[in-house]
Amino acid sequence: MSKSIRLKALSIALCTAFSAAAFADDAIVVVTATRFPEPASDLGTNVSVITHADIERSPARSIPDLLNTVAGLDVRPLYGSMGIDASVDIRGTGDAAGSNTLILIDGQRLNPVDMGSIKWETIPLSAIKQIEIVRGGDSVLYGDRATAGVINIITDKSDKLRASLRAEGGSFGYSAFDAAAGGGKDGWYGNLFAHDASTDGYRVNSDAKQTSAGGRVARRFSDGEAFLDFSDYREQYGLPSALTQAQYNSDPRQASTPNYRIERDGYRVRPGTSFKLGKDLSLEIDGSFSDDLLKSKNPDWFYRVESKVKSQSFSPRLKWAHGLASAQSSETIAGIDFYDGKASNDQLDFTTGSLQDLQIGQQQSQGFYAQNVSLWKNGIDTTVGLRREHFDQKVSDQSAGLQAQSSDDLTAWNLAAGYRFAPAWRAYMKAARNFRLPNTDELFAYDPVTYQVIFNGALRPQTGRLIEGGLSWSAGQFMQQLGVFQQENKDEIGYIAANGRNANLDPTRRRGAEWEGRWSLGRSWTLRGSLTATQAIFTEGPYSGKTIPLVPGRKETLSAQWDGAQAGIHSLSVVSVGERYFGDDFANALSKLDGFTTLDYQVQWNLKPYSVILRAANLTDRRYAATGYSSTYYPADPRTFSLSLKADLF
Repeated sequence: MSKSIRLKALSIALCTAFSAAAFADDAIVVVTATRFPEPASDLGTNVSVITHADIERSPARSIPDLLNTVAGLDVRPLYGSMGIDASVDIRGTGDAAGSNTLILIDGQRLNPVDMGSIKWETIPLSAIKQIEIVRGGDSVLYGDRATAGVINIITDKSDKLRASLRAEGGSFGYSAFDAAAGGGKDGWYGNLFAHDASTDGYRVNSDAKQTSAGGRVARRFSDGEAFLDFSDYREQYGLPSALTQAQYNSDPRQASTPNYRIERDGYRVRPGTSFKLGKDLSLEIDGSFSDDLLKSKNPDWFYRVESKVKSQSFSPRLKWAHGLASAQSSETIAGIDFYDGKASNDQLDFTTGSLQDLQIGQQQSQGFYAQNVSLWKNGIDTTVGLRREHFDQKVSDQSAGLQAQSSDDLTAWNLAAGYRFAPAWRAYMKAARNFRLPNTDELFAYDPVTYQVIFNGALRPQTGRLIEGGLSWSAGQFMQQLGVFQQENKDEIGYIAANGRNANLDPTRRRGAEWEGRWSLGRSWTLRGSLTATQAIFTEGPYSGKTIPLVPGRKETLSAQWDGAQAGIHSLSVVSVGERYFGDDFANALSKLDGFTTLDYQVQWNLKPYSVILRAANLTDRRYAATGYSSTYYPADPRTFSLSLKADLF
């Protein structure tokens, strides 16, 4: 029996033997799985929810830290504890995780049209109501880049009068200040948040400073509401780059690029409205406008670039609760997604700042989708969905005289069925087809002889087939859920270092098992745990049978919370990640990145209206690197401490 199969068997055995599992809160409603609010217990897919209460009691300092405790997710930070350039991998995507995991904020995509990273640090934890994680491809509802799953960050939209201030200081010069306020009256409501943080960083040239602000203004009326969400951010940080093994062993604090600096600023606006057209018909319309400017300057390489990314989207959708014969309930969701994204790179002379070259990549898409969810009188529920999307992509390079374009029409579908065969037990099965398009950066390549920029026009869209099943059990304060899956990808897009370009890889397959659970022991104790086993391999070609780089075969998490009243609320979180091959090591010829286990702790004393919070990360001071390429390492932070004071003004 192979190691990965043994791990799957262990997951199932523990699931059966240990009755603690993901806690089912009947009040939890999720949006991501249907694009309309639905009770979490009625969804036929693999969903996890991180609530606001979870965030408040977690030792996590950033969104990636929070996601790291969820089954089926592997979080790989590059620099420090503020979430800068961290990637989140769902179900073993590996190095291309950023292009296969769709990140949303209130249903609108955060993934840029190019290969740029998600700006996690611009979303303060104080502004979040909950985070929804849908594992498994969801291209029907969301289209491009949802091949592995979707993470939707839902912001707080309540009209309850509230205001709070929080100040924090900690190791390596870390300091942060957060302010939040909200309330409403006579149908009007709104909220504001502000965040400012800085750190000297553990490594040379890993200092960072970030500032963000945002909020919502809205008006509720009898049959709906109209709103405007907005955010603005600015950050400055250094990129110390990877270290060789000798550098890593001798001094992990050093930098390979001690002068590489980044400046980034931008804004995002999301207007929208929702209202009922009748008793059984609802309409929601929203869109977004975003603008991001990134300035990179590296004297170590005489490199200077300014990158501008702009995008806009428009997404009207309907929900019709029409009913069907022999069905207790049936509703159909249908919508259209319009998207236009443009990325431009100004390559500048390092000394003078004059323009040397201009590259532009643009993507436009129009997608129509429809999905029906029905609960039949025999207790079976079904989901049937279809999406058809048209894409147009254009690229140009000024110095190479390059202008090229391509277009594609892609289809996604899903079929799912669930059955609650006892009040506490529910099972489901799902099959789906998903896709992803090359991002704008992947459309550029270099001629191996002349090194001139050329159009990577031979790059085909990636398509995949997913089969998965799941079982959940809930009773009172106990719940658990188990999912098993297999994803087969064709024309998967990845970077081939030997060729210096992105290319379609040979067929791949990912198999795995994911279990997570929660057990609440009265009012004082809460236990959570997760087990993940993943096998990610090439199934054809010269690397057939080889493991896909950067994918750990196993991951386990365990957290415990104890509410000791006057003694404080104590939270302990353990994350253990298995070894994995370095990025780019398709042949599995190099030694592996070591596995690691981290321990985080937080205690919070509530002295109303004040709270004092002590936090410790990597308490055992484990030396490790979550990411590495070609035998180079990105060292993680050692043990750190922080102390914060929070005041709830009202």
